[in-house]
Amino acid sequence: MAALLALAALPQSALFVVDRVEVTGISSVPADQVLALAALRRGERLFAVDAEAVARRLRADPRIRAAEVRVRPPRTVGIAIVERRPVIALAASGAYALVAEDLIVVEVRPDPGALPAVVDRTGRGRPVVPGAPASSAAVRAALDALPLIPPELRDALGTIVVAPGGGLTLVLRSGLRIRAGGQAGLTERLARVPQVLAVLRARGVVAAAVDLRYAGSIAVQLDAGRRSQGGVE
Repeated sequence: MAALLALAALPQSALFVVDRVEVTGISSVPADQVLALAALRRGERLFAVDAEAVARRLRADPRIRAAEVRVRPPRTVGIAIVERRPVIALAASGAYALVAEDLIVVEVRPDPGALPAVVDRTGRGRPVVPGAPASSAAVRAALDALPLIPPELRDALGTIVVAPGGGLTLVLRSGLRIRAGGQAGLTERLARVPQVLAVLRARGVVAAAVDLRYAGSIAVQLDAGRRSQGGVE
């Protein structure tokens, strides 16, 4: 009985208090902000920490997709974070909503940064709020299209324009416009573009626009004022 009582008393001992918080899995969310969200107090009883409540506070930040909190005696709390990473930047009200693959708006910024911007021309755009889903048809169309775009085009992608009816136009950072059409058959149509651009580069000319909307053919509009410098243009 004495041993059991002593064991039961250990969690109340001053030895078992929060003295260290270890945070892993972060790259864009600063550690001090994670600690502020966790709201752990140095010196509080370690076994009184509600790990699930701490995890809920962390997941309430839209930048954090998942959080696991573990108490590690005698003095440590471990926090493992999985960040929510934006993949597109939806143009909205003069700013850009950074949207992750699960449709959640991670944050709103004045510019898209390195992400491809999405311009919604469907006329059915909705207000965007960090932490809420950006569930418009244009956002879904852009997210569905991203994995279908060949890597050499995706790396050069600047903007995805979504027209009424879901038709897509890809605008590369060079200014080249690729009128890609709808989702059906998109992979096959886009796969032909790098080959066409390579042929044009070999001839020393630059395309201003490529139109893939016509079955079995590719229409190319040349940029008469430019000569090819190599790369995807």
